[in-house]
Amino acid sequence: MRMPLKMRLYYAIGRYLPFLKISPPNVDRQATLTLRPGRNALLTWEKSETGGTMLTVPQNEKAGRITKAMAKWLRAPTEKRVELDEVGGYVWELCDGSHTVETIVQKTGREYKMNRREAEVSVTMFLQMLHERNFIGFYKKTKKS
Repeated sequence: MRMPLKMRLYYAIGRYLPFLKISPPNVDRQATLTLRPGRNALLTWEKSETGGTMLTVPQNEKAGRITKAMAKWLRAPTEKRVELDEVGGYVWELCDGSHTVETIVQKTGREYKMNRREAEVSVTMFLQMLHERNFIGFYKKTKKS
């Protein structure tokens, strides 16, 4: 569900030039809750004994020859590690492509004793952050699959 660069630039311009009256499209809440988040296959993750989850993100995968040479010369790290707390790790485990956002919200609310509104806000914001960092992607389940 990544927006093309042309559309992202169009909406970014509209944000800073309000007299053009360009606003991002309105997204239907129910349609958003039916999406299925799936993890990026390049990431590896492991659960720690403290309840957190450690994600390992490879760096410089799509870099050119010059960038790779500079990274080697400057001893740039080849991977980045991101630690998720207990709730984030729980949501991360549910992002396997078989659960919808709605299901993840319900399970998280039950597991951590949150009301529906709290669970929906925290899970959707967390999933949005993961999507912006390209850790997960969203897809719709079609009738064929």
